[in-house]
Amino acid sequence: MSFDLQNEVNRRLDAVEGLLPELQRLLTTMQEEDLQIRTKSTRRDLVTKADVASEETILHFLRSLFPGDAILAEESGQHQALSSSVPVSGLTWCIDPVDGTVNYAHGLPLYAVSFGLLFENEPVGGLVFLPALNDTYRGAVQSGATKNGRPIRVSPNTDLESGLIVTGFPYRRQEMIDILTGSLRGVLLNARGIRRTGSAALDLCWVAEGRFDGHYEWNLSPWDTCGALTILREAGGTATNLKGEHFRLEEKMLVATNGFVHEQLRTTLIEAGASEPHAE
Repeated sequence: MSFDLQNEVNRRLDAVEGLLPELQRLLTTMQEEDLQIRTKSTRRDLVTKADVASEETILHFLRSLFPGDAILAEESGQHQALSSSVPVSGLTWCIDPVDGTVNYAHGLPLYAVSFGLLFENEPVGGLVFLPALNDTYRGAVQSGATKNGRPIRVSPNTDLESGLIVTGFPYRRQEMIDILTGSLRGVLLNARGIRRTGSAALDLCWVAEGRFDGHYEWNLSPWDTCGALTILREAGGTATNLKGEHFRLEEKMLVATNGFVHEQLRTTLIEAGASEPHAE
């Protein structure tokens, strides 16, 4: 590696923090307008003009400052580094311009803008911004995790029965409805409570700061989790697949916890009939 990874990640996250006020103005203003809502894979999978405008703003910003970085963005896909003019950095941005689009389209404040950084296909940095709540979560490899500049840490809870768990549901849910409801029943019977916010990036950040003790979900895309995974891990959390193996972005099920209730949650899900789904 020809550069200081920790320094390069933090340099990029510092720069992105300067873009957040513009994104906040854009998204809070557009939420009050006609969003020109369209559907993608299903009638539950939405895209609005705000998703597109946010992504275009982010792409222009990143291309201007970091032309040697590749970009994977939810709405426009893969963008290679501009290697003809500058050295390729080896870093890839993974961008979700609005995570929680259904919430956003319905006027709810629980949505996020997620920036993740990958190196050799592993998350090494992340920044998750909640425009309506004015909260910024940040994490970088070997740098810890923060919320609005202050260090955060996962909850110390060691007992699933005292835990608050959060989950989400995939857009295509008909073919796995029994798995979803079975897992929900298992968690309801074994945890203090369960919630659904509608934004995976927000869910993981709230595990990272100790509001939730665990999160599980199927069929997430890389841009849903990439930014928040580093924040979670740097805050002391654990993220695996259902088998308990290190979670990779291409996998279809995520179990993420404070680490202390991880095996309890994973076992509860397996006993309730959870399984790895086929690719959508």
